[in-house]
Amino acid sequence: MTNFNSEIGLFQTMCIAMRKFSLLISLLLMTLGCIFAQYPELKILETGQDTNLRGLSSLDGQTIWVSGSGGLIGLSQDGGLSWKWQRPKGYENRDFRDIAALGDSKAIIIGIDTPAVILKTVDDAHNWQTVYTNNQPGMFLDAVDFADPDNGIVVGDPLHGHIFLARTTNGGDSWHTFIADLKDSIVSGEAFFAASGTNIHLKGNGDFVLPSGGARSRLWKNRHAAMQLPFQQGNPTAGPNGMDVKDNIIAIVGGDYTKPALGDSSLAISYDSGNSWQAFNKLPGYGSGVAVISDSVLIVCGLKGVWLTRTGGKKWITISQRPFNACRYIADTKKLYLAGPGGTIAVIKDL
Repeated sequence: MTNFNSEIGLFQTMCIAMRKFSLLISLLLMTLGCIFAQYPELKILETGQDTNLRGLSSLDGQTIWVSGSGGLIGLSQDGGLSWKWQRPKGYENRDFRDIAALGDSKAIIIGIDTPAVILKTVDDAHNWQTVYTNNQPGMFLDAVDFADPDNGIVVGDPLHGHIFLARTTNGGDSWHTFIADLKDSIVSGEAFFAASGTNIHLKGNGDFVLPSGGARSRLWKNRHAAMQLPFQQGNPTAGPNGMDVKDNIIAIVGGDYTKPALGDSSLAISYDSGNSWQAFNKLPGYGSGVAVISDSVLIVCGLKGVWLTRTGGKKWITISQRPFNACRYIADTKKLYLAGPGGTIAVIKDL
C-alpha cells in the first residue's frame, strides 16, 4: 500500500510539473509571438543595379518609380515584383535625386546640377522631355513634391540670398520660379539636403513646408516666421534630411550624414503642424527618410538600417541593418517601400 501511495503521489507531482511546463511553454510562445509581431519582415524586391537610389514615388503601390545616380530610372507596374530600367537619352551620367509619380503613365524627375534639369515622361519612361533647365552657377535641385497631378513644387539650394523655388500648375509641363512670402531670410550656409527627395511638402492650398539644415536647422512655411528645429545647429553636414507630413503630424529625420552611426539630434515630431515639437530627438542612427504610419507608428531608414517605433519615437526597434535612403508608405495597401544604395528596393508589408 505504501508503494502504491508513493506512486500516486509521484504521478500527481509529475502531472503538476507537466502542467507548469505546458503553461511555461505557452507563455514563452506568447512572448515570442509578441516579439516577432514587433518586427515586420523586410523583403528585398530588387538589388544589384549600379546606382544609388534616392528618388521613390508611388500613388497606389502598384506602379512604383525610383531614380538615382548614373542616370538610372526604375519602373515597376506590378507592385515591385518586376522592374524595367532605363537611362534618359542625353542624361546617362546624371544624378536624379527625386522622382514624382503623376499617374496615367506620367512622372517627373529632377537632375541636381550642371545644369539642373526637370524631365517629364507621359509614356511609362519610354521617352523623356526636358521641361526645365537652369545653368546658373551654384544651382542644385533638392526635391520635388506634388499636391495633385497638376500642382507641384521644386526646391533648390539658395541663390543670391533667396531659397530657390519653382512651381507648376499644369502637371510639370512648364515651371515658373517664384520668391515665397517668408518672414525671415535664409543665412549663409543654410541649405537643403537632397538625401531622400522628401524635404519639401506641398499642400492642396498651395502652402508648403520645408526644413533646412547646415548653418541653421529651421522649418520654413510660407507666410510664417521660420521656426528653429531641435537639430544640431551650425554643422554644414548636419540637420534635417527627410520629412513626412500626415494631416497635422510633421515627422523630420536627419543627423550628420558623415557620422551615420550617431543618432543624437536626428528626430523631430510635431502633432500640431509644426507649432511645437516633442522633447525627445534621438534615433538609433542618422535618418535619411521617414514614413508616418499612424500617430504613434513611424518607420525611419538611414545608412545604418531601418527602424520602427510604436511609441511615437520614444523607443525604436531595428528591422534591418541594410542601408536605405528613401521610404514611402502606401496606406491603401499597408505596404512601405524603400530604396537605397546598390539599386536596392525593398518592401515591408502589413503595417
